[in-house]
Amino acid sequence: MHLPMLNRFSLLILLAAAAGCRKDAPAGSGTVPAPATDSFQVTVNQGYGSGRYKPGDTVHIFSLAYPDNQIFGSWAGPDTSLLNAPREWHTWFIMPARDLRFTASTQPVSTFTLQYSQIMGRDRVKPVYYYFPAGHRGFVYLLHGTGGTARSVVNSYEFQLLIRDLVHDGLGVVITEAEEATTGVDANGDGKLRWATTPFDSLTNVDYANIRILTDSLIRRGLTDAGKPRYSIGMSNGGNFSATLSELYHFPAAVSYCAPAGGPVAQTTTTPLQFCMARFDNNPNVGPAGNAMALDNSQTLTARNICSRYLVKEHAPLYPERFARSGQLTLSQSAAVFNELKAKGYLDARNYFIGYSQDLTTAYQADPSSFPVLSSLNPLLQYYVTTEIDLSVSDHQMYSDYNRATLRFLDGPCQ
Repeated sequence: MHLPMLNRFSLLILLAAAAGCRKDAPAGSGTVPAPATDSFQVTVNQGYGSGRYKPGDTVHIFSLAYPDNQIFGSWAGPDTSLLNAPREWHTWFIMPARDLRFTASTQPVSTFTLQYSQIMGRDRVKPVYYYFPAGHRGFVYLLHGTGGTARSVVNSYEFQLLIRDLVHDGLGVVITEAEEATTGVDANGDGKLRWATTPFDSLTNVDYANIRILTDSLIRRGLTDAGKPRYSIGMSNGGNFSATLSELYHFPAAVSYCAPAGGPVAQTTTTPLQFCMARFDNNPNVGPAGNAMALDNSQTLTARNICSRYLVKEHAPLYPERFARSGQLTLSQSAAVFNELKAKGYLDARNYFIGYSQDLTTAYQADPSSFPVLSSLNPLLQYYVTTEIDLSVSDHQMYSDYNRATLRFLDGPCQ
């Protein structure tokens, strides 16, 4: 169709005027630059975190949940160099001024079952869970926190993910518990049931003695041998005990989660020690002061030429599928929990949890009927929900977000 001459002439005048008013048009270019974009697209395949973000935003991405016959593989894509930890199931990066694409992968692993036995310790029978893969190159003691037990480690989903990674890496695992946890008696009068880090010897300290005696029993059974390297990983009080246990028995490496260990340990140990802390740890025995102490201790070790790493888990947003990670809740149940939290004002505009899980627990206990979705869950599932909230807030919980970093540290500290 041909425009009338007047209309075409008018149109040319309008276009010329518009071009002349654009101060940002390059002289003689004949083109008009596209308007500036204030956000860019992140696409996450086989995971979560897709959306539009502004340059400078901190962006968290998460893999899909995976069954017990898989472990996380890695993140793939042209921009993985931006990732804080490209081999962890959850990682983060600072958004640049361009679109990005990431793809999560998993890899199959053989399933296995932890073995259970009651083994005589120094004074009484102790519960012991263990697994030694064929041809294992060493084994790791996994140590519970204050108020925990061997069974609480076995039932922890975050510990389960770590166990799966350790076994796939050719390491056995041994799980037992503090003497106070077995007896239910606060023997040293500190008001807690936990591992005793002092006195620092394997004769008068029953916890150190039990580790030695139980291990000797496993060796006598032919499950492992005395020449295998031994390591320790502990959470909270178990992290402090991991630091002293590894010093006493001269392990090649140890890891402490959410615990700073003691200043004397940093001054004397010859064992490489990695600290995995939580940014917003709200435990009265850790908190900001404990995180700072862990950093000081790590730097002290480095200054003494003892290898040390200091890692911090960051605050991350929740997403609708978060509560289905372990398979205990379905995807629809998880979304319902997420939506209830959102509707009740516990999530900000970017879906970060506001405050701590205790705030939710207090409100729920005051009026359960106002939380119909949470009320529909049994107490164990309610506890699981609050644990996932703690993990997203980066509070005082064992976490799997640095499993691969922990494996690398055990395999070859600081290499």
